[in-house]
Amino acid sequence: MQFLISLVLVAAALPAVFGQGPEKCRTMHIRRSAHSLSPNEWQQIGRVLAQMHDSGDIDRFARAHQALFESVHGSTTFFPFHRKFVQEFEDIGRTFDPEFTVPYWDSTRDYRSPESSPILRGTTLGGNGQGSNRCLRDGIQGSWTMGFPGDHCLRRAFNNGNSILPWVPAELISSYIQSDRFISRFRENIEYGIHGAVHLGLGGDAATRFAPNDFFFFMHHANIDRLWWLWQNTHNMLDYNGPGTNGEASLSDVIPQNNDVSFGGARAASVMVLGYNSVCFAYDSAPGPPAQYPGTGNTPNRLINNIEPSALAFSGASDPAGFGLEIMRMRRAFTEDSSLKEYFPGVAAIGPAREIDTDLEKNFDECTCKERKAKKLLYPAPMSEMWISMHGFDAQRVGQIHRDACLLVDKLNNSTYVSPY
Repeated sequence: MQFLISLVLVAAALPAVFGQGPEKCRTMHIRRSAHSLSPNEWQQIGRVLAQMHDSGDIDRFARAHQALFESVHGSTTFFPFHRKFVQEFEDIGRTFDPEFTVPYWDSTRDYRSPESSPILRGTTLGGNGQGSNRCLRDGIQGSWTMGFPGDHCLRRAFNNGNSILPWVPAELISSYIQSDRFISRFRENIEYGIHGAVHLGLGGDAATRFAPNDFFFFMHHANIDRLWWLWQNTHNMLDYNGPGTNGEASLSDVIPQNNDVSFGGARAASVMVLGYNSVCFAYDSAPGPPAQYPGTGNTPNRLINNIEPSALAFSGASDPAGFGLEIMRMRRAFTEDSSLKEYFPGVAAIGPAREIDTDLEKNFDECTCKERKAKKLLYPAPMSEMWISMHGFDAQRVGQIHRDACLLVDKLNNSTYVSPY
């Protein structure tokens, strides 16, 4: 299968009640799950990265991220900035190979024992760093010398010795996608949870302000962007509130940039909807672009109560069999603990008339007590004091987000729910 799948779309101006809508993309690049890539596709990525390394582009992105760090974390700006940042990286990569596309790393698939992930093998991103300097010796960036900040080996230092502390289970992400009504709360749950957990788990350069040195950064943020898009498809696609770069967030805010990575003065509004303006990519495990731009014609912004519920937009997991089981088992758990519905309102809205695949029902019925015990959800690792301080986060707020996550883990573990992951 080709690494790039291009969908040629008919471009047309969109009729709108309140003016002309943004133009739809003519060509869409599909970001695929990193778990689905072949050895040849990993080698293809490695060749592009080597050229970007030699040209100084990777140093440039690392330098830009460090310079802009305070303005793109801890606020709603986090989402549009990283959406644009990863896309700009892709665009530079395509100057070396027109088929280059950043895959996303769905870390929920590896959350129980991340160090065992196929993404961290010698033929992919490589594993733990070696020696006193924790230099990365294998993988597509193995034995690289980075130029920023100053010459040093690319470092990787797992946060639990030779293993990595648990990341965030898919069920928590699914709950955030469904129950967080506003982007401001969703951003906190994502940034203080799965975002930080993966950065800290890999350690080394990944746990610094210049994390873009490690290609994991772009795969991880492609996944964070996928989760935001899932949330957008479950709620108001154009919702943009909470703290911004300067005061209250506004769609008219200019996305932070500098001379190293310039976005041409692009505003947050320009990157809100995949498939429109210049945001010409989509994900293989998420809904595609809307037929019309939200707010134009007769197409309303997508609200959970106004759309046919879709499994694609209700789970953070990228594995269809997994989130099919997740949804079915969650609905079963509702019958014994109806309070779970407030955490998973999207699944609750599906209603009893929704047909469930009989094979999934059979799999559930064959689930043994041993499996129930083995599949207990794990607590996500908390953010370190170093990480909280580096970002200037409110430690109490970060701690509360983690406690809430652990409470939901307890609630699920004490129910009849059995995780398929």
